Amino acid sequence: MTQSKRILILGAGSGGISVASRLAKVIPAGAITIIDPSEKHYYQPLWTLAGAGVVPKEMSEKSQQDFIPSGVQWIRDSVVHIDPERKQVQLTQGNKLDYDFLVVALGLRLCWENIPGAKESLGTNGVCSIYEYDQVDKVSQMLQEFRGGNAIFTMPPVPIKCAGAPQKIMYLADEIFRQNGTREKSRIFFATAGKAIFGIPVFAQALEKVVKRKGIEPLFQHQLIGIKADKKIAIFLVTDHEGHQSQKEVHYELLHIVPPMAAPHMITESPLAEQDGDQKGWLSVDKFTLQHKQFKNVFGIGDVTGVPNSKTGAAIRKQAPVVVANLMSAIKGEELASKYDGYSSCPLVTQVGKVILAEFGYDGTLMPTFPVDPSKERRSMWILKRYLLPWMYWEGMLKGRA
Repeated sequence: MTQSKRILILGAGSGGISVASRLAKVIPAGAITIIDPSEKHYYQPLWTLAGAGVVPKEMSEKSQQDFIPSGVQWIRDSVVHIDPERKQVQLTQGNKLDYDFLVVALGLRLCWENIPGAKESLGTNGVCSIYEYDQVDKVSQMLQEFRGGNAIFTMPPVPIKCAGAPQKIMYLADEIFRQNGTREKSRIFFATAGKAIFGIPVFAQALEKVVKRKGIEPLFQHQLIGIKADKKIAIFLVTDHEGHQSQKEVHYELLHIVPPMAAPHMITESPLAEQDGDQKGWLSVDKFTLQHKQFKNVFGIGDVTGVPNSKTGAAIRKQAPVVVANLMSAIKGEELASKYDGYSSCPLVTQVGKVILAEFGYDGTLMPTFPVDPSKERRSMWILKRYLLPWMYWEGMLKGRA
């Protein structure tokens, strides 16, 4: 590896920083540049607990500067265009940067515009979401001030990041309502665009028991498509068992929204995107090597990638060493030997102090870390979720140690 081999990393989130930290240990200083405008770095898995008032949201926020590895140049700007043919990226101010190898770690975007009335209603009229940092405290406030009526928690079509989060905040809300004496005056609905409570059968069966125990009413194949905030009405596109669709309006007192999600525009509008199929619009990479299918000097990591996994931080932790190993092999002209198996993890918080740790890979293969029944609610997994995983993230994963 010589200084002339310039590596650009687009995005300084979980994936970008993890790759940069690992590369910085083996690449000469000055050869790696990371591009991201954000001054703050967030550990987003804590937003669910913060939304329920379990932890302050500030625990999830740290300075980005603290995690830029030594020897890595940080450009505080945004990418607006990628030209993989010319091996060049363009930034917002018009500057263009050439690269030899590119790591795309741009995450995804929240498509609030797909639900008319949603974005402008956040934080008012009973509408809230843990998917925006500046709204997390509003979620906590609304849950505590809820006095009864319909509480609706939505789940959009996948793929989305942390697909378990829409349920986690709902289960914690149920606990808050019981503590405040408002549960008997309430109906909790889980309105999901999906056909089941969870995509992996063994965990779906466990969560069905949780839902039944808590008296939560699932509304399957209900996709939120609009809000009449002034009237507190949610509009759903409902698909029946025969595939027929109709619209349905449901009144709410509290509406927790998870917006649809998509890859950033500069990916969907570039040759780097999948052009058709289930992963259309996402970064086109081999699901095992994470190398771009067409442009062999491009690799992807994290939420932006078009692979059939669950988009979580745990997935990124397993992807980072694969990307680094295969990138180094590509630089040397060697065969890519490292493989990502689709691993992802979702600590499903069912109440304060109890978690089902769902771990799985491609095709729904169960991949438990611990030799216990993974479908059981456990106190030990709560300790892992609440205390150990944040520490592992800040001190291990982001520093290239785990």
